[in-house]
Amino acid sequence: MADLNDPARLAALHGAMLRTDADAILDDCVAQAARLARAPIAFVSLVLRHIQLLRAHHGLPLELAVSCATSRSDSFCQLVVLDEAPLIVEDALRDARVPKALVEHFGIRAYAGVPVRVHGHVVGSLCVLDVVPRRFEPRVQGGLDQLALDVSQRLSALVEGVPASCTRRGSAEACAAAKERLVRIEQATRVLERALLAIAPVVAVAQGPAPAWAPVSPAGRAGVTPGDLRAAVGCWHDMGPVAEELCEDAAALERDAPFEAASGMTAAARALARDLAELGPLVRLAEGVLDGVLDGPAAAKGTRAVRSASDAHQAASAAVRQIRARLERMRSAPAGSAAAPTGSAA
Repeated sequence: MADLNDPARLAALHGAMLRTDADAILDDCVAQAARLARAPIAFVSLVLRHIQLLRAHHGLPLELAVSCATSRSDSFCQLVVLDEAPLIVEDALRDARVPKALVEHFGIRAYAGVPVRVHGHVVGSLCVLDVVPRRFEPRVQGGLDQLALDVSQRLSALVEGVPASCTRRGSAEACAAAKERLVRIEQATRVLERALLAIAPVVAVAQGPAPAWAPVSPAGRAGVTPGDLRAAVGCWHDMGPVAEELCEDAAALERDAPFEAASGMTAAARALARDLAELGPLVRLAEGVLDGVLDGPAAAKGTRAVRSASDAHQAASAAVRQIRARLERMRSAPAGSAAAPTGSAA
């Protein structure tokens, strides 16, 4: 059985393969998978530390299509990675192997997934899902296995190389360590960027003149939907550990990296973590509405009390962009350059 947190496996997950922009080859693979299985949903998952990233997808519910992720602990694909083998689930409601969150929240009842490999490591799955119990014919798994080869080849091609600033300065070992930390930092910023997008509807409610937490307010004004709230709360619970690891990796990078452009990365990461913490009250209000602890008027009242927390969303989004800009400067800096990026987020 594989270790989901195996450093070598996680190191294979980096670079352009972790973007969420459309990729024609991967999109074609998931569309073919859906047609092959006559299933409404198909996606390529990448199983990270805390989430499964949906790198390409077909037929997802809107909130998942926006966040492009679910918690790793809720995923079926984690079992494909653990066992490094296909997983067939004919009725998720009755299958003790699989978590039940996706069953309860999205009505997923059947699943067929096969491993996707990069550099010999199982990084995720190509899978199809259905909202009714069903059997999958042997030809479906065989077809998925063939498509998974194409997915694996494409993901391998998307992996980025060593940063340019490592080409001449520092030892090979130091450059390798710096590259790994750069990859983890980029992973974290992309996860946080998507999470901030998922939280945006809750922030919009807080910024409105009369917060409306119900799907439709008494005056007919549109408010947030339960799907908006679930997406915000789910992403929020994933953000804390990701931000903590971002700060640790940024500090290690700034301390040990063989290039000066890492200067200020720790301060930027810590500022981002503080901004994320200040978003907590709004997300907790959303969770209260979902759990039935708060009704719309009570949530609106609570929102007015913490409305200034919504400013943290703009600051956090800016901090993510700043960190991404630093990463880009580190990749593109000429070898031997001693110039550090200006500006600090301390």
